Amino acid sequence: MLRLTFQRRKDDLNSAKGQPPVLAAAVISTFALTLGACGGGGGSGDSGGDSVVIGYTGPLSGGGAAYGENVQTGLQMAVDDLNEDGLEVDGKKITIELKSLDDKYAPSTAASNAQRLADQDKAPVVVSPNAGAIKAIQQINDGRSKFMISAYTSDPAIMQAGNALTMMIPPNFESYAKPYTEQGMKHGGKKLALLGTESEYGQQWTKAITDEWKKADGEIGADNSINYATVSDFAGPVSKALAEKPDTIFVGGPSQPTALIMEQARKQGFEGSFLVMDQAKLDEMATVTKLKNLTNSIGVLPVKEYDDPGNKDFLKKYAEAAGEDKVATSETALNYQSMAVIAKAMEVAGTTSDPEKIRAAVPDALSKVDDKYKVNGFPTTITDQGHLMNPELEVTYLNEDEKYTKVPVDQVSDAK
Repeated sequence: MLRLTFQRRKDDLNSAKGQPPVLAAAVISTFALTLGACGGGGGSGDSGGDSVVIGYTGPLSGGGAAYGENVQTGLQMAVDDLNEDGLEVDGKKITIELKSLDDKYAPSTAASNAQRLADQDKAPVVVSPNAGAIKAIQQINDGRSKFMISAYTSDPAIMQAGNALTMMIPPNFESYAKPYTEQGMKHGGKKLALLGTESEYGQQWTKAITDEWKKADGEIGADNSINYATVSDFAGPVSKALAEKPDTIFVGGPSQPTALIMEQARKQGFEGSFLVMDQAKLDEMATVTKLKNLTNSIGVLPVKEYDDPGNKDFLKKYAEAAGEDKVATSETALNYQSMAVIAKAMEVAGTTSDPEKIRAAVPDALSKVDDKYKVNGFPTTITDQGHLMNPELEVTYLNEDEKYTKVPVDQVSDAK
């Protein structure tokens, strides 16, 4: 069985002290993967096996490693809990194994990894947390090898592909554009500056927020998007954006550089509001800069602010697994509960080897998942296209008193 443990290298963490925040934040846990004997990897109730591999391909090294680790942590926490609870498929006890492969955020590598996991490890489900990678994997998961994709992305293009073996986990990011605009204008003003990330996903977000802002008769400044992965001195780009005298600034990429951009804006005297795209998490950003630098912001609701029945126990387990200094993000929480959905779908379908039957069983499985796995806006339905839906989706406004106020979100269609 695959065992995954978290080992923090104290020498790396100590060497990071005194370094610039971006470098210090980039020092992450290392993973020790120990492969022992596995019984019938990918087995099922209809093939007589006693274990099943769930595959994961994500960035576990390089600039996206912290993000990839957050996803992997949630998956492994769920696997451990599910195995402890006991899983029975078609009358046989099943052990779930998580097998992780590093794709360094490269779509072509992710597709190769997914094919390998499906062919060699007989994984009926492969998890991917990158829209570009998922699009590449969708080209191969319904051909020579069939496997279900558990897609951690908010890009609606994933659903628009019409891939019958895809399950999309987070909300469509386009749903955030309207409440972000309303809150930004309410707490800032009509003029918006653009300081998002240059990535493909960041540019999709920039377009969505720009279109909605214009609908509300707002004024848009120049597009000052920057590469969050390579730029480390944000004073220049921030100064350029502030020269337009905006009331509100759109920012967002990974949490660490986003926090430093907002900190720099405050240092340069900006007192307006921020619109923070869903990739960055306000409470995670507060580990990089003071929370007061992040106030008057609209962003995704922190995991700790959810009222789901399993939330408190999940946060406690997360602290034990990842350390008290790390913040549980939606990457971890949503993948934790989606793994429970997959396991329950296998039980309902009576198989761990047929991805089509597993996917078809998801609608019935949702109502049967134990409350302990409901931690972060648990979905109650899945669309015909395969998108898990939480009908009570909310974002948050972080006020000047450093308190989170929930703001309801009407979700938009995934259709083009």
